[in-house]
Amino acid sequence: MTVDPELDLITDDMRACIGSTTPVLWIPEEVSASDVRHFVSVIGETNPIYRDAEYAQSHGYKGVVVPPIFVVILFRRLQDPEGNAARMGIDWPGFTLPALYRNTRNAGQDYNFYRPLYVGDTLSVAATLKDMYVKKGRRGIPVIYVVSEFELRNQHNEIIVRQLNIDAKLPLMPKGQ
Repeated sequence: MTVDPELDLITDDMRACIGSTTPVLWIPEEVSASDVRHFVSVIGETNPIYRDAEYAQSHGYKGVVVPPIFVVILFRRLQDPEGNAARMGIDWPGFTLPALYRNTRNAGQDYNFYRPLYVGDTLSVAATLKDMYVKKGRRGIPVIYVVSEFELRNQHNEIIVRQLNIDAKLPLMPKGQ
């Protein structure tokens, strides 16, 4: 089978990174009731399971539930061991893109929620590089797609959500193109 050289952008070193998993990082603090109240207020959410512990418990929950989209947003608070914002799922050791491929776009996300996260819980995150492939984009330019999976767990090591993320890596283009 003949491979289009334009589509042969993924090196053996890049492929060797598939299956790499990041160290587990923890959100630096528990999810607070005030964070959840502020979030639901801002988005206009009125479901009492996100505000009232008694109501939530009367409907089968352990306590005040953290809204699912807020769970996903929370892992942006991650910090590396030095206290810097973590670049989890962005920087993979040994994974070097071709020189011009520095333009990143979100090409899709898929979420599978397994159980609720509650006010007072802590959250950990680990990411795994699942796959990569090349396809020509709408303009005929080869695009490298990088597929990673984020697993978010609570302090009891129970999976809360798995997020499959696809990043499209495009070459930097001169202005006007």
